Amino acid sequence: MLMTPIHSIVSGAGDDTDGSSDLTAIPNDASGVKAKVVLITVSEDTYVLPVLAGGAVTNATGAIVTPESGGLVLDVAGFHSIAYLQVSGAGRICINPMETGA
Repeated sequence: MLMTPIHSIVSGAGDDTDGSSDLTAIPNDASGVKAKVVLITVSEDTYVLPVLAGGAVTNATGAIVTPESGGLVLDVAGFHSIAYLQVSGAGRICINPMETGA
């Protein structure tokens, strides 16, 4: 199996988080189109889920991302936004486009 390295090329989107579900649009990659793969990092434990416009996340539907995990890489092709929900307290979510090195 051929593995293609993935590199973070451009800056992404960031937002403050709290105890209510919110959305951030998936940022564009270096070519100017919506990213197909993103790296999500957080400052506090957060549930995340790629969604179509208007979607939401709950603790039962989202994947948990922790600051200690180093982030979560998601295939977001076909989705519009990342829904997120802070587990407790306030924090920050960063969504960075990833691109293949090919």
